[in-house]
Amino acid sequence: MEIRSFEDLRAADNLSLAFNPYGLGSRMKPDDAAEFQQRQIADCDLAEGVAAGTRASFERLRTVFAYGVLCYDVYTMVGDQALLIYEQALRDRFMEWSAGTITFRFSQDPDASFAVTSYDDVKRLADRMARRRAKLVVATNTIEFNGMLHGLRQWARTAGLLRGRRSRTIEDALAKLRNHVAHPSGHHVDTPVGAAQTVRDLAELINQLWGWATPGGRLYPAPLHREIAVLSWNGSGRARMEPAGALSVPDPAEEREGDEYQHVVVRAVPFIPNSRWNDDHWAEFDTRYETTRFPTEYLWGPGTREEARAWLEYERPEGDSVDFTDRVFLIQDHERLLPPMRPAVAAGLLDDERLGVWHAVRADFPDDAFAHVRGSGDRSTGHVRLPGDCPACSAEVLGSGSYDEAARATTAVLGPIQAVQLPAVRLPLSIFWPDRP
Repeated sequence: MEIRSFEDLRAADNLSLAFNPYGLGSRMKPDDAAEFQQRQIADCDLAEGVAAGTRASFERLRTVFAYGVLCYDVYTMVGDQALLIYEQALRDRFMEWSAGTITFRFSQDPDASFAVTSYDDVKRLADRMARRRAKLVVATNTIEFNGMLHGLRQWARTAGLLRGRRSRTIEDALAKLRNHVAHPSGHHVDTPVGAAQTVRDLAELINQLWGWATPGGRLYPAPLHREIAVLSWNGSGRARMEPAGALSVPDPAEEREGDEYQHVVVRAVPFIPNSRWNDDHWAEFDTRYETTRFPTEYLWGPGTREEARAWLEYERPEGDSVDFTDRVFLIQDHERLLPPMRPAVAAGLLDDERLGVWHAVRADFPDDAFAHVRGSGDRSTGHVRLPGDCPACSAEVLGSGSYDEAARATTAVLGPIQAVQLPAVRLPLSIFWPDRP
């Protein structure tokens, strides 16, 4: 080992300096690089109530990250340690959830509860129960539980502490990376960008475990704000989205074109430039099918601009917030595969509209559900048909068969469905969902 002087230890690592706000390029000054790198994770604060052990490990990680400017290898160490804290957070949260007692269910004998004071107790007990084929009781469900990372992840999902279908696939990737770090078989080098992303993902996961969603988050985003908006289109195929307040003034474009627009009032996620959660499919709006990326609620229309303005002034609807993760969709395959429906809309269909095969699928986005059902028609794609998580995509199959069978599978997870019957309204041109009846 080369013994370096204190002055050498204080010198910035040239490789770290090469990472700047624009990517790889000209090297930054050490002071600027130190500030820039720390800002990459400065807002990754943990919520109140997070277990002291998990909090201490995470804050230690953030402290060490700043020293990557002096030694590039620190970023690899931070990224690796973050993956190990992933399991620590699950263990700490499990102990809080158990409140000192866990229950196992046997195939023949009555349920048995056991006192646990540490996770070591849990692990020893899980090993013993696994030999007896007993399952951990989680609310009204039971799961196989071995006390290892896989069992902890299954417990967290079953307990409803983790949510989102796309985040599940990222959890799978983090688990594989964690196992690689815990049982290395080769050498790897992380970057400041990769290490910072791992720290950010870890912060989101920890906060979600303790019941706090992340505003603008990548894995477990907080509910999105919806505003009152007006969707309009004309006979020439032009479509636009406007905030409700825009109707208070005449539209010179509409007057100039001489082609009167039709207007629909909705509650929708607004389009914000450079936002992670923009709805690129807003122009696909359809009251019957879930063709927008985020839930868009029909309120009124169609009608003229003046009629829409009068309705808004009288009703004065307000915006709200909506969680778009873990939605349930019903997809009908009759003569062709149709876009996803909300269960409430499907429940309002007439009997002769319920023909064909139906699929109940849980997904974050309607196109995820649609892609799964379409892919499940080809066994070589790896999409599952039986109920359960799909290993090939971020969807969960709830059930398939006749409409009644799919509806029963939906009711099993959502409870009773209140049917709605909406007027048939949709914007006429569609890029993403052109094949609609």
